[in-house]
Parts: sequence; C-alpha cells; structure tokens
Amino acid sequence: MVILLFIIIGQGELFETGNIQKFADYLYSREDYAAALAEYRRYQFLSDSVEEYVHERIIDCLTRLERYDEAIVAADNLTDINKRNLTIGLVYFTSGAMDSSRMYLQRVDIPYDTDARRLIGLGYAYEFDFGQAATYIQLPESPPSYKQPALGALFSVVPGGGHFYTGRIGDGIYSFLVVGTAALLSYYYYDRDEKVKFGLSLSAAILFYAGNIYGGINSVRNYNYHENEKYLQRIVINE
Repeated sequence: MVILLFIIIGQGELFETGNIQKFADYLYSREDYAAALAEYRRYQFLSDSVEEYVHERIIDCLTRLERYDEAIVAADNLTDINKRNLTIGLVYFTSGAMDSSRMYLQRVDIPYDTDARRLIGLGYAYEFDFGQAATYIQLPESPPSYKQPALGALFSVVPGGGHFYTGRIGDGIYSFLVVGTAALLSYYYYDRDEKVKFGLSLSAAILFYAGNIYGGINSVRNYNYHENEKYLQRIVINE
C-alpha cells in the first residue's frame, strides 16, 4: 500500500507543470531538441499560462529540426508583432527562402530593427549579391576578383587555355594532352588514307575540342563561385 502511494505521488509530480518546464529546459540545454519540443508542448497543453520564452523555444526546436512550416505557424503565438516578424524572417532565412525572409524582416521596427537589417544583409550575401548586402551590413575589404567566362572561352582556343587562365594547371595539361592526342591520331590515319579510322578519330578530336572550350568556360564559373564562397565565409566570420 505504501509503495503504491509513493508511485501515485511520483506519477503526480511528473505532471506538475513546473517539473515539466524544468525538464524541457534541461533537454533543450542538452541540445536534445526533439525531446525538448515534446516536453514544451506537454507543458503548453497542461499549463494555464505559457511564458513567452517557451513559445520561442518551441519555434527554435522546430527550426533546428528543419520543421520550418510548423515553426512559422508556432510563431503566431508570439504577442510582440516585431518579434514575431523577426522570428518568422529568421525561420525563412534558416530554410534558405531569402525572398520570404526579407518580406518579414523589412516589417521589423525598434528594438529589433538592427537584427533584422543584419539578417537581410546576410541573406543578400548568401545569394552572392554583395552590392545589396553592403547597404545593410559592413563588408570586409578586398571583394572577390572574378575571371571572365568570355576570356575562358577565348583562351580555350588553345586546348587547356581556359583551365590555365583560372590556375587549374593539372586540368589544363590533361585537356591539352587529350585534344592533342586525338588530333595527332586523326592526322596519322589521314596520312595513311585510313578513312574510317580517320573519321572516327577526327570526330573524337572535334568532340574533345568542344568539351575543352566548355570546360574552360565552366572552369571560370567554378573559379568565380569559389571566390564568392571565400568572401562569404569572411562575411560570416565578421558577423
């Protein structure tokens, strides 16, 4: 009978909202966001009034679990409209929906306007639109130095030239050898009047040459992308 009484008391403590809240906070501090979310929602269901920070943590848990649509719905529970817009903007930002993020962040006023502008600027930076980003946040010096795709194509007239232009020496040598070998084989079979083999080797040489030009242009695009990535990392570190 005594044991049963202790069990009943223990079970009752499990449903005390204060204990549920503390347990949820503990799980959140341990970064067990799925379990913390379940406990915060249990607290939300059993409690007569829910503190604002609990709503914020529910939204944060959902965001970290990549349940963005649910996080946006949960943001309706925030009473401060500026904080609500900032939070929804942050959820969209985290999900990568920058246009939707800006739509809410641009509505944010004091006292969260500084945070909103920072997120807007970072959003533009993640899209590599550094010109727009500079109107919202301070950018590092020495912006990216880009190569020109047209020059990549022009230099690729000489096999491998586009790769050499972007500093990819190994790829340039490989491209030169492949195209050069196919061209030499074409000449070899042409000189011996082996028409079928000449036709096949010439087709291969033309194909490899066209691929070399496309590869030169693509090499420039990759170079510019990596330049943007490096600059973005500097922005993120500074922020």
